[in-house]
Amino acid sequence: MTIGIDKALKDGDYSAIPHYKGALYVFKSLQNRTTTVYDKYGLGEYGRYDEPFTEFVWTISDSTKNVIGYDCFMAETDYHGRHWTVWFTPEIPLQDGPWKLCGLPGLILEATDSTDQHSFIATGIENSNQEIYPIYEPRKYDKMKRIDMLKAYSDYQKNAGATSRILIMDTPDGSKVNMDAPKQRKANSQNIDFLETDYH
Repeated sequence: MTIGIDKALKDGDYSAIPHYKGALYVFKSLQNRTTTVYDKYGLGEYGRYDEPFTEFVWTISDSTKNVIGYDCFMAETDYHGRHWTVWFTPEIPLQDGPWKLCGLPGLILEATDSTDQHSFIATGIENSNQEIYPIYEPRKYDKMKRIDMLKAYSDYQKNAGATSRILIMDTPDGSKVNMDAPKQRKANSQNIDFLETDYH
């Protein structure tokens, strides 16, 4: 991190400083064969949980496809409420992929769930000598169970409008801000859900 700060001060290039761009972080430990997920589950509330790699049970087919110049094979798995179809390449012998997906004899370059609501597609690969920094936690992450964290985040999203209204209407100086009652949201016909749906 010191190198990144020095570069920023000297050249004005802030890209080398580790910083948070979002709330979700997935850290895979090849040594322990576990995935640790860091994510938001409420207003200013953050949690983390661990999972073993062994939760993935893959079925590999002989279907092939070219993805960004690499010959890939198709594999499928059911994982936490969704059915995933992925394309992996043995030309890059890393048992890894986007998000939590891993465990195949090659890098996963494309993944789509059966509802087409979620997908990951590689657009390029480049070599880098950029140091990979360990996860450091400026926030407090509560250790939780995965299902409990997903349920809490779902509840937070359902009630976010009411929470925001309370925060806006009750100001620190005690004055009140008048707001119209929230409009009832229409049901989403596409029924888009989290990447994992088994918390229902």
